[in-house]
Amino acid sequence: MSTASRGGGARRRATRRRVAEAAAALFAERGYAATTLQAIADAAGVHVQTIYQAFGTKVGVLAETAAVLVAGPDEDASTPPPERAWVRELFAEPNPARQLALYAAHMRTVSERYLGLLDIMRVTAAVDPEVSAFLTAAEQGRYDGPRHITPQLAANGALKPGLTAERAADIMYALTAYDVYRSLMIDRGWTGSETEQFVSETLVAALLPVPSGTSRPY
Repeated sequence: MSTASRGGGARRRATRRRVAEAAAALFAERGYAATTLQAIADAAGVHVQTIYQAFGTKVGVLAETAAVLVAGPDEDASTPPPERAWVRELFAEPNPARQLALYAAHMRTVSERYLGLLDIMRVTAAVDPEVSAFLTAAEQGRYDGPRHITPQLAANGALKPGLTAERAADIMYALTAYDVYRSLMIDRGWTGSETEQFVSETLVAALLPVPSGTSRPY
């Protein structure tokens, strides 16, 4: 790949992120329905036609906004999840309890960035079929995390006896739901670190056997 091609790709990624960040701020301020593509273009400092060419529709912008918030500031939203740094770290970790702790930490940071947009999407989904369809697909995507982690735990003999990888993924999916983090951090005022530790310990208790000669205080 030429230097010019790499530079062009970097500029396109930077533009997409700038548009997504502008959209996130406007959606939070005005709501999804009241935010126009022209307003997003103005806030991002691009021509509205650039948005049409890059995203096609406002739902396309919404999808990119969600992807950017989930990926975080240090990851390119276009990078496939298996290639992201936190995923590589998790799969390189030999300790199953530490793997679950890494996932709990990841979901905490995603929740802190994403809950505001999630609220907007839920309200909008009630009256906008396109947003409703995107939200359904996004939630299915959230299940992909546990679905890819628990087979490795099962293959390594790390799960509780009789617990299948599929059932473990279901449990992991439920215990790391965004609303778990919301309930504790926002509704009950727990700190992020307290919430992360609780979710991590709960995952370990639910999925992993108690080591021989030890007990858990729950």
